[in-house]
Amino acid sequence: MLLPDCHSGEWYLIITCENCDTKQPLFHDLSRGRARIRHSYEHCCENCQHNALYDSDNIERYQHPMFMTMAS
Repeated sequence: MLLPDCHSGEWYLIITCENCDTKQPLFHDLSRGRARIRHSYEHCCENCQHNALYDSDNIERYQHPMFMTMAS
């Protein structure tokens, strides 16, 4: 999944690929940005297929922007 595929208003833990700099969500952040990140995760980039291990220093919290629709 890439950032444009994220759901409006939802929280995610994301990484930045160390090979191509593409930001990608690892998974939903069920703590909604509150819990400490204590684990490392292996991830294969969907853009360049680079495989790497990302520790808590390389994982960011991200809330996808809320998109408002205008009523007609």
